[in-house]
Amino acid sequence: MQKRISTLLACLLLGASIPAVANTQYVTENLNTYLRKGPGDQFKISGTVQAGDKVTVIDRKDRYTLIRDSKNREGWILSNEVTAQASSKELTPQLKQQVQELTLKLANIDKDWQQRTAEMQSRAQQADRQSSDLIEQNAQLKREVEILKNKNRDLEAIQNAESREIMIQYFIYGGSVLGAGLLLGLLLPLIMPRRKRNSSW
Repeated sequence: MQKRISTLLACLLLGASIPAVANTQYVTENLNTYLRKGPGDQFKISGTVQAGDKVTVIDRKDRYTLIRDSKNREGWILSNEVTAQASSKELTPQLKQQVQELTLKLANIDKDWQQRTAEMQSRAQQADRQSSDLIEQNAQLKREVEILKNKNRDLEAIQNAESREIMIQYFIYGGSVLGAGLLLGLLLPLIMPRRKRNSSW
């Protein structure tokens, strides 16, 4: 009875200690290794674990480590055949996934860059067209301004000519009025006395 109790206690203690030390590690990639039923060379071989396999470390004792493999088998292997570094078997899919993600990101970046480049080229072409239009409009405005200047000069010349013509007409009118007045002034003295003489008779 006491022996059974001791065995149960040992099992409980072992079961309680398993979660505390269990962690994920990998069998080294140099070669396949043997699973043994106990932590020593004297224990029988219970199977083999392939190099690079992912295993769970349960316990360590002396030169051996108790592991559980992907097939849920438990056994002891040499501690120097277990490593915390992920194997190429484990890393290759991750690396492939990373390569695919990076390739997709690069493709998106390239697509985005091409789109931005196309937009920049389109904006540059639009700016060139607008610049050409503005240059043409500026030249057209300059031509129109020159035409307006010429028209303004012509109008000023016409206005000056008309002003001179009006002044000449005023001078002519004034001269005519003055001449008529002088003529009347000369004729009236000659006409008026004769009438007086005739009336005296």
